[in-house]
Amino acid sequence: MPTTRDYEYLLECANVIGVDYNEAENRVKVFVSQKMPPETLADEDDVKKRVQETDADVTVDVVDAGYDDERAGYEPLSTLEVIPEALEGRGERHRPVPAGVSEINAISTAGTGGPYPARVTADATDEASGAVWSDAVGADDLVRLSNNHVYARSNEADLGEPILQPSPQDGGESDDEVGALVGYVPIDDGVRVDVAARSVDRDRESDRYLELEDEWPTGVRRDGYEELREETVTKTGRTTGVTSATVEATSASVNVDFGEGGTITLRDQLITGYMSEPGDSGSAVFLEDGELVGLLFAGSTEQTICNRIANVEADLGVEILTEEPDDGNGDGGGDREPPVYTTTFERALEVDLEGASLDLESVTFGGRPQPGATVPLRIAVVASEPGSYWVDVDGDRERFEIGGESSDDLGHTVTASAAVPEDAAGTLSVSIAGGRLE
Repeated sequence: MPTTRDYEYLLECANVIGVDYNEAENRVKVFVSQKMPPETLADEDDVKKRVQETDADVTVDVVDAGYDDERAGYEPLSTLEVIPEALEGRGERHRPVPAGVSEINAISTAGTGGPYPARVTADATDEASGAVWSDAVGADDLVRLSNNHVYARSNEADLGEPILQPSPQDGGESDDEVGALVGYVPIDDGVRVDVAARSVDRDRESDRYLELEDEWPTGVRRDGYEELREETVTKTGRTTGVTSATVEATSASVNVDFGEGGTITLRDQLITGYMSEPGDSGSAVFLEDGELVGLLFAGSTEQTICNRIANVEADLGVEILTEEPDDGNGDGGGDREPPVYTTTFERALEVDLEGASLDLESVTFGGRPQPGATVPLRIAVVASEPGSYWVDVDGDRERFEIGGESSDDLGHTVTASAAVPEDAAGTLSVSIAGGRLE
């Protein structure tokens, strides 16, 4: 039986930017940048005529991608000159960092941080793998994923370039660095993925997906993609938040216009209806039961294009975990700790930091606050210079040293606890103060 690759010759036709073959129905779906009346097309550009010349039994559907003019391909959703503002709350600074919020290479505009944690496999850094990895990365290291064009600037970035959360367009600066580019699959004709990885500080990462169910992902889909046709999928991203669409194609070959990088053909893509805008690149895509199925990277006004998540794992050399390992060495498991994000402090905490030399980075609860319980806290602070400092949590003070004369590590984590009153309702108020010891 034919496969989608047998119909890639249709990508040479005017306006054609994607093609997908459905073996079960013996049907070819052709995506065009602009749908034209058949009488205006030259014979070499009439996809129905060209298919039926070789097999009259194949059904051909032509689908409009919604452009107003002729295009070379779909557009990656974080390479455009004009990117809309982030949805409320998604362009802010989040610590710990969940998936679905604004983050991108420091020399770029705006994108979305994707799946975490992903564990680097033993053979990921083999030269034969085709992926590019930093020498500092080893087997079982944890990384966060997004697109090559988000983290690695479409092959142009050097390993080690900083990744900011939030993105520069959303106000991100050097102090907002959350990791560095450590690996990517080069974008080239015939590639199946647009993916890259950044390093992580586990104390500042969350394995949650913003505004999705706490238990997602419930699994990672590694086969059976043909079964996804007509299924509903959902993504969480910087620009449009949580949106859903129906899967229209599962093995598509698509042309994608990477600007200066040229038009690249990617294979084995999922195509859904509209559910994204510029800045959503890197979003994780799930089935309705929470199974992770895709990594969003391109689209149009009518369709969204996603890598199969199984290809993301295989081609980059990672295994996406359904929760963060509890022991730091990648052996997985353990209960997920619900984080409290800095962007919700005004609703959950009363913060009073004295002095400008010590800043509060994040507060993480070690369990869900319940009336009458004592909840462990992990408080991350960063100093402006080495020295002796203090942090006070509800009257319990800890003193500590940060750095040395030549140290660049000015961060410190304080462990404490908060007692939840028996009659607490709605919110928990914790008083945190800190400063430098003179």
